[in-house]
Amino acid sequence: MNTRISLFVVLAMTLLMSSFGHTAEPEPATISVSGQGRVTAPPDMATISTGVVTESERSEDALRENNVVVSALMKTLDDSGVDVADRQTSNFSVSPRYSRERNESGSPKIDGYRVSNQVKIVVRDLDKLGGLLDALVKSGSNQLGSIAFGLSNQDALADEARVQAVKSARKRAELYAKAAGRKVGEVLSISESAIAVPRPMMRNAMMMAEAADVPIAVGENEITASVHVVFALN
Repeated sequence: MNTRISLFVVLAMTLLMSSFGHTAEPEPATISVSGQGRVTAPPDMATISTGVVTESERSEDALRENNVVVSALMKTLDDSGVDVADRQTSNFSVSPRYSRERNESGSPKIDGYRVSNQVKIVVRDLDKLGGLLDALVKSGSNQLGSIAFGLSNQDALADEARVQAVKSARKRAELYAKAAGRKVGEVLSISESAIAVPRPMMRNAMMMAEAADVPIAVGENEITASVHVVFALN
């Protein structure tokens, strides 16, 4: 019995000393940096907002007139080759028009009605944009909103910006590592911080839509990507 107890005590002490003698491995050295990528390209499409506003003493008259003009506007889009899928009604409203006079109850007096029909249009041939704007006004459109230029290959350009962002992160990491007398190792993690979709950016030499009645400066669009990368440090 005593022999068994002695053997157990010796084994326990051996395991205990072994655990004390074992040292934890140091955490691997890493370097964490951010990188940015930027791609610019001239837009090849545009989204415009146009519409028709009509007024009359009676709502049905204002609506009837509005329908006639909007039909002419749609005919203009047909003649200009704008696909049906690239036009969409974005807003339609019928609202009272008030005069400065007051009725018997003291409330503003309604002296007519206003009908508004707004249409969003995607133009895929920018050479025709200026001429289309002129044609829309001639067809009766009395409201032209903002023009947003876009890129049909936006996803591919965004991927290019991502690649540039990772390269930028590695270049920055190598700069820091060299200054510290170390070398950059493998990539341990990558996380995307943000992707900024196109915003208008005018170039020094503005591009003008040729053969267009309305001069249009399309400039360039910009896509940016930001990433956070962790590298091993050797």
